[in-house]
Amino acid sequence: MFTFFLWLHIMSALVAFGPTFAYPIMGAMIAKQPQHAVFVARLQESVAMRLTYPVGLVVLPLAGIGMIWKLGGLSWLFDTTWLLGGIALFLVAAVYSVAVQHPTGVKLLHALEKMPPGPPPEGSTGPPPEIAAMVKKLKMGGMFLTLMVIAIMVIMVFGASGKLGT
Repeated sequence: MFTFFLWLHIMSALVAFGPTFAYPIMGAMIAKQPQHAVFVARLQESVAMRLTYPVGLVVLPLAGIGMIWKLGGLSWLFDTTWLLGGIALFLVAAVYSVAVQHPTGVKLLHALEKMPPGPPPEGSTGPPPEIAAMVKKLKMGGMFLTLMVIAIMVIMVFGASGKLGT
């Protein structure tokens, strides 16, 4: 059973967080072609609701709990500092994503949907200030969440391989 939980845990991480590494590329493309901003915002919302949240916040932790259970349960968990650190970072990232990043993305999508379709008016120097502020907040949050995912992956890989100790 441990091998199954390990496989499910790794696959869940890939499915949940892999697509999110493309978001900065999409953002750069929107800067050049803002008329497609609504589509990209809808795409990111769809990925979040169909992959990132159900797989990353449900399947991934359940598979992790399955592995912990097979390795000795809570007594093993509390003797494994690298795993506790990874879980703590995961919880911080999950709370930030659900409480800040996702609501900001939904708010941006609604604001973009209210704008007139097509390219920005001639002579405009960029998006309206409220949209620019949301985009900046999402960029900063995205960088934070990307660093958290990478840090968690490093902790899990090197911790599980014994290179971080117990």
